[in-house]
Amino acid sequence: MRASMTVGGERQPCRGLSCVWGDPRGVLGVLALSAMALKNGGQNSAALNALDAKPGESILELGCGPGMGLRGALKRVGKTGHVTGVDQSACAAHFAAHMIHNANLRGQANAMRAEAHDLPFRDHLFDRAFAVNSFQFWPDPARALREVARVLAPGGRLVITQRASNLDRPTNFAGAAAGMDRISQASALLKAQGWNIIDERCVADGARLVAVSVIAERPN
Repeated sequence: MRASMTVGGERQPCRGLSCVWGDPRGVLGVLALSAMALKNGGQNSAALNALDAKPGESILELGCGPGMGLRGALKRVGKTGHVTGVDQSACAAHFAAHMIHNANLRGQANAMRAEAHDLPFRDHLFDRAFAVNSFQFWPDPARALREVARVLAPGGRLVITQRASNLDRPTNFAGAAAGMDRISQASALLKAQGWNIIDERCVADGARLVAVSVIAERPN
């Protein structure tokens, strides 16, 4: 299925060091996206395994970054499926579009700049949605989750995955020390909005990191 987009107004630029990761721009942004492409493999795999996408389905990634998650999702949905990525960073959306260029030419994938809390898609367009290490950058997470519920089909699944520190070997690599708190916040918001929490899981990502995910089904 194809998604149509509308161009929204300009938003205020993100400020502060964390914006190199949350809203990459310019040369530093490209370097940050390249680092994400190299370091987020375990997180993407954990999210996609939890998403459990089927061939032919339509998938949305929120905060697609360099596009590696989109490439992984394309393998899950096959030639009859479709994958769309959105990112609040125009630089990231452009980077991701290059990663999925061939699939885009075949009409199987696209990437665009859009905010998680203001998705430019019609209701019930996607079967599943996922977000990897992007939840903390959503300016209005409660509104964003309502938007995700709107664009998901009935029974649609959402997976939010965060990098977290292994408690046995603590680290704050790429903000990992806050990962558990972020996923707890996401879970609390999902429950408050009536999402059905299917599972909360944690898988190892190397010796010092874990990928922690909340898996939820769209509220009726």
